[in-house]
Amino acid sequence: MKRELFSLQDKVALIAGGAGDIGAACARAYAHYGARIIIFDRDPGKIRERLDEWKKEGIQADSYCGDITDEGFLESMVKEIAAIYGRIDIALNNIAVTNRKPMLEFTTAQWRDVIDINLNGAYYFLREVGRVMCGQDHGKIIQILSTGAYRFGANFSAYGASKAGVSALVKCLAVEWAPHNIQVNGIAPTATETGFTRDYYREYPERMEATIQNHPYKRLGQPEDYVGAAVYLASEAADFVNGEVIIIDSGKTVK
Repeated sequence: MKRELFSLQDKVALIAGGAGDIGAACARAYAHYGARIIIFDRDPGKIRERLDEWKKEGIQADSYCGDITDEGFLESMVKEIAAIYGRIDIALNNIAVTNRKPMLEFTTAQWRDVIDINLNGAYYFLREVGRVMCGQDHGKIIQILSTGAYRFGANFSAYGASKAGVSALVKCLAVEWAPHNIQVNGIAPTATETGFTRDYYREYPERMEATIQNHPYKRLGQPEDYVGAAVYLASEAADFVNGEVIIIDSGKTVK
């Protein structure tokens, strides 16, 4: 067996939502495994914080600031990255939003916002990355999903629908792009201590405790819990893995 099976040496990795907690943890891991990383996010302050943080560790990263729902931005960014680096080997999408409201309290605009960012944004991003990867006949795509795509509950209608839709997109593209030697897979995190959940659980500590007790390991996920799967799916070790979703939740969904 090759000892370099999980090496990402000199691979070009593009991380959407790379300034967010899970995206940043995966980007950092890719860098430590040898990849050249590029992140994009819509918050310039958060991008700067991540770049400064990584610089102290000797990690260099390029960055772009933009919105995943802006098709023109995505097209120009991906083309520029491909021109600069000559290829894109790995693409991970970590961008998502939620809105924890009862269905009957949603406005149409609020519904569309969740669907547009989580589902349409994933489509826009993967479409542009796919153009490059299909042209070069190789690539690894990792979509961050959620256990909310498979385990449903009240007040998660827009989020659950969007994540279930992206899960289907992953599986469809896995088949469609297989002739181009592209592997398209997903990672489905559970409730995780990130900026995505921090304010909500601060406001509703009893719900956080209930969520913790619903996990067999009696804790929330941490961003670092997902980096092993992210490195694996981006590496040569996963060359025959396609259309799969790795659920990481301490066993919550099998209860």
